[in-house]
Amino acid sequence: MGRLVYWFCFFLINVYLKIIHHWRVQGKDNVPKEGKLIVVSNHVSYLDPPIVGCAINRKLHFMAKEELFEKKWLGFLLKLIGSFPVKRGTPDKSAIKNSLKILNKQKVLCMFPEGTRMKKGKLGEAKPGVILIALMSKSPILPVGIKHKDQEGFLRVSIGKPFTIQEYSKKKLSRAQKDEVGKLIMEKIRDQLNSLD
Repeated sequence: MGRLVYWFCFFLINVYLKIIHHWRVQGKDNVPKEGKLIVVSNHVSYLDPPIVGCAINRKLHFMAKEELFEKKWLGFLLKLIGSFPVKRGTPDKSAIKNSLKILNKQKVLCMFPEGTRMKKGKLGEAKPGVILIALMSKSPILPVGIKHKDQEGFLRVSIGKPFTIQEYSKKKLSRAQKDEVGKLIMEKIRDQLNSLD
């Protein structure tokens, strides 16, 4: 049931993005067809989760702020399509556990590393939870850049090539080294945004 609802929403939102936003996606061939994967993207709009979901031709599992699950109908729908809640501003062991479970099943997890929407044109820092999940899962990471309006008023998305952080996964990291991982993730997203200029 959940899978059917997910792909039905995928179809409807794709049509909406094509007709209303004239969207363009580059780099679709960079998406691995199978295996565990963490998709990371910049975040400036409420539309970003469905945008990334439609740009990546695999079912995505989203980490969403717990406040969204307080409305019963929305919480039901989010869970049905594979999303799960996360508490913001504090380490959430349950959300980390759910994330690792998804990745251990060779599925795709989508996260917005900044943890909240940012002003257009600005990138924030990656939150510690994102860094921890990336390190613990040893998953390939796929960077995505979203630009809501180019000079022609179109929505544009760029998907980069997957990268790994294996060199950081074989040792206990200092706070500074964890920050390096976060900066690397955000730089990869920035590269995709720059490719849309």
